[in-house]
Amino acid sequence: MKGAKRVVAAVLLALLMANAFSGIAHPVSAYTPQAGDNFTYSETITVNNGQGSYSGYTDQLTASGVEQVNSVSGSNVTSSYSYSYQYSNSQGSSTASSSAGNYTWSTDTFTYVNGTDNEGGFGGTPYSSPLYVWFAIDPSLPVGSSLSILNSQFSVISKNYSFDLTTENRYVQTIEVEGTGTYQRNDAYGDFTASYTWFEYFDPATGYIVGYDYVEQDTGQYQGQTGSFTYTDQLNVASTSHPLTAASAPTSTGGSGASQYLGYVIAAAVILLLVGIGIYAGTRRRKAKESLPEHSPPPPPSSTPFESTVDLGSNPPEQVVIREVAMVKCKYCGTLIPSTAGTCPYCGGPQG
Repeated sequence: MKGAKRVVAAVLLALLMANAFSGIAHPVSAYTPQAGDNFTYSETITVNNGQGSYSGYTDQLTASGVEQVNSVSGSNVTSSYSYSYQYSNSQGSSTASSSAGNYTWSTDTFTYVNGTDNEGGFGGTPYSSPLYVWFAIDPSLPVGSSLSILNSQFSVISKNYSFDLTTENRYVQTIEVEGTGTYQRNDAYGDFTASYTWFEYFDPATGYIVGYDYVEQDTGQYQGQTGSFTYTDQLNVASTSHPLTAASAPTSTGGSGASQYLGYVIAAAVILLLVGIGIYAGTRRRKAKESLPEHSPPPPPSSTPFESTVDLGSNPPEQVVIREVAMVKCKYCGTLIPSTAGTCPYCGGPQG
């Protein structure tokens, strides 16, 4: 009996320490959308860091929009969308446009059922069916779960991530998911191999999006000339019909959730150590064994909600090559940056 009590005490202590280390939120059930649910957002898409045929070239698209639930019938949600955008590039081209409409999506599958909020495809390749919504997930999914967003595969890596909501100048609690992979771009930008890392952040109570950070590195050819560029897409909600939970600033602002993972690893190690000690002290016969899960397979090609309207014209961009600078991967986010950079222009990580 004394051995059993020691085991129970060790497990209880380990659970308390695990909770202190990880800050994991309590499990929640899937949210049922309600008529009137809505959010507005702002988005910025940037092309820069051009090399070769893209030396000296940049462009930027800024957009603002709204998504709203109009009615709910069982698992089918009828929604409406609208957005407007402004685009300009370093060659002097600029344009502006807008779009609006209605569509239906399912809370059972989180896929579009009838129409979309103007999601047609990206990189010259149309989306395949089924197409998963980009703005909502099941918030009850546990850490380690796989899910799909548009045509991309993601994994839940944190249920309690402090997201820097720049539109409101505060941190909010979110679910963090990550998708990585490659695809072949063949569009107005040219024929490029694109490698991406995509983090999305969702409200733990409703599963609606709070923001995302997409970084893509493209290497290939434009009109027969070799080149490369970086494509980034950042989105933040500007207002929501539902309250967002305030959170403290994280000790590390990296987008990979490394601090959360460290907490989980430490908590798991504490649990295994204390349980092992308790069992050994009580029975002196049993041993514990743990194995790590296998990594998920690479995700399919990814996309982003807005298709660029870039027009490079009939000739390649004017080349302005001052000097050749070797490109290296950032130690923290993996984005290609100049080897001379002291800090990463994307995540701010020191490169010394």
